[in-house]
Parts: sequence; C-alpha cells; structure tokens
Amino acid sequence: MKRSLLFLALGALTAAVPAGAQTIESGNYFYDLSEYTPAQNGGALPPWTTSGWSVTGADFYAGAYSAESFGNVAVEQAVAPVDVNDITSITVWAKQPEGVAFAAVDFLYDDATFDEFLIAPGVDWTFVDMTSQLRGSGNLVGIRFYGYSGGGPGEDLTRIDDASIEANVGVPVGVSTWGRVKQLYR
Repeated sequence: MKRSLLFLALGALTAAVPAGAQTIESGNYFYDLSEYTPAQNGGALPPWTTSGWSVTGADFYAGAYSAESFGNVAVEQAVAPVDVNDITSITVWAKQPEGVAFAAVDFLYDDATFDEFLIAPGVDWTFVDMTSQLRGSGNLVGIRFYGYSGGGPGEDLTRIDDASIEANVGVPVGVSTWGRVKQLYR
C-alpha cells in the first residue's frame, strides 16, 4: 500500500565566518553571501513543534494557509518509524521572498542522529524534492525545517507548504497532515 503523509509547510556543518562578511545562517550552516549563488495562533502548529513558526493565510502554495518563520528557527514533526527503503518521495513547496537565502532541513533517524542539508527556495513558490538526501539504510522518524537569519535588507522570511513523505508500507506510517492543521484555522 502506498501511503502519503502530507505536512504543511516541513551531520551538522559549522564553518568559520569571515569578519565583516554579509552572512546568513540556517540550521547549523553559515554562508558568506558574496560567495553564494544560487504569528498567528501563538506559533501553535500541532502536531508540529516549534518556538517560532506560525500559520499564515497571507501567502500559500495550495489551500488557504502555509507555515512561516522569521529568522533561523525550526519546525519539526515526528512520524512513525519508516524504513528509508520504503520511502518513495520527500518533497516540499518553499519560498523565501527576500531571494538571497537558503533553508536547512534535517532528516531525523531512529538511532537518535540526523542528517542536515540545504535547500534553496526561490522568491516564488519552489518545488523541492529532498528524496536523494535520505540515507541508504535506517528508519526515518522525523523531519525538521529551518528558516534563516541575516542576508539582506528585508525580513528573514521563509514559508513552507504541502510537505510530503510518501512510502510503500503495509501499515500506514501515521496520519499527520497539514490539511488537518489547516482545518483548525478555517
């Protein structure tokens, strides 16, 4: 049975940042932009956990809502463990109107580790396929998205919508959809 979990939207690297450089930060990543080319409801987004993302109806890819953050803060959701070999796709629609940044994403695994990587959302809604970032083996137990801080004169805004994990599993991975979250705000 193919099971799709729809979400709203959602090894660390540290680098020295040159003095005086214009930098942006997302997750544990820092970039010198000269070398890089490319709240509502109290922040509550159940079943996601966050200290800085909120639901907004101001801009969205599909439906009537998306999630947004200002700054380098995370939004995370746990899922029932699913073997990475059963996952057929992990995608998200993302947007950063300032157009000078990136976003970090963490895939969380059942051995209490995570892999962090970058995506580069566009100024307009951009489809991002993250499937190739999965490990070759193990069980995925969660996903975490970060906004960014620094980078330009505008607000450090990141929006995500319609994140999806699709897997071929005999038993549903779990029901956790942004559609249900969005219903809370209608």
